[in-house]
Amino acid sequence: MKDTKEKILETAFVLMIKHGMSAVSTGDITKAMGVARSLPYRYFSTKRELIYQSFKLYFCDRFFDSALLDKNTSFKKCIDITVENLSDLIKNLGRDFGVKIDIFDYNILYIEALKREPRFKRYIAKQTGLLKEIANRAIENGELKALPVDFIGRVFLDICGRGSDITAKENSPSCNLDNILSDMQRFYELIKK
Repeated sequence: MKDTKEKILETAFVLMIKHGMSAVSTGDITKAMGVARSLPYRYFSTKRELIYQSFKLYFCDRFFDSALLDKNTSFKKCIDITVENLSDLIKNLGRDFGVKIDIFDYNILYIEALKREPRFKRYIAKQTGLLKEIANRAIENGELKALPVDFIGRVFLDICGRGSDITAKENSPSCNLDNILSDMQRFYELIKK
């Protein structure tokens, strides 16, 4: 069960997906939750801090499982964990509100977050470093072809962050998510040794 802080973060995040980062106030968040306007400030010093924490949680921390910190994690396991976490996140995010999240809208907010929140951009860069470490270890131990780790990291993030698949015959949210998840698996097949 989600605690109050997580409910605030999820409410803020879902509202930002639906309406954009600038269009959501703390009043909108508390109204959607049916709580006092002062509640978010028990957990966050400012609205900006609340937004930053929601970006960290739903754009990064929910993807990168603690198993990725293990020095024995293979790149294949990294892909599998990310696929599972992204799938769970998109299917469950907003469920408490009766809202279905479209991967396209999710990724639009991601781009907006990178453009407008410098701390978030730095946080993502730090987490990308973890992905590069995993790719480097996978190259060293013979799991992956000897490709530049920057390239591997960029392609991996590009697949995750793709807003839509314009070549798909069916252009629905679930089709786009399925394509992203399967492309992560295909990418691994291309780069493995």
